[in-house]
Amino acid sequence: MSGVKGTNALTACKMAKRICDRSDNIYDKRIIENILKMYMDECRKALLAGERVQITKVGTIIPEVKVHEGNFNLPRCNKEGGNPPYTKLRMRRNNLLVEAMNNTLTKNIENGIYGLDKLPFSRQQMDILKKSGYIPTDAEIKNGDDE
Repeated sequence: MSGVKGTNALTACKMAKRICDRSDNIYDKRIIENILKMYMDECRKALLAGERVQITKVGTIIPEVKVHEGNFNLPRCNKEGGNPPYTKLRMRRNNLLVEAMNNTLTKNIENGIYGLDKLPFSRQQMDILKKSGYIPTDAEIKNGDDE
């Protein structure tokens, strides 16, 4: 899969600019950015406390605590030998978002764009899709670097 580059991530500043540029916006960019930062801070606090964070129209971020149980040849949780308890985040997407993303991906493939606009298929994924006949064997990535 393609790596996620930090510079392409949607930050509070970039999101505030997008909101500021909307025709239905009446707020100053600085105010929007401050509100977004407060929202993100509250999400962080909630996750640190073990609360689920639901983002409307996107999905839910679910914090989990894990303890090694000794499965799959891994030793049980053991203070002296390592393997401390740890935390993990799970994301459950909203069904409408799943459908919209899958529809966008399908339309992109039909139009010769292999992946999402800013998330192209990797070379390995392209090879798999070519071998399966899902995309033409001469298909090339047209929407950015794949690695």
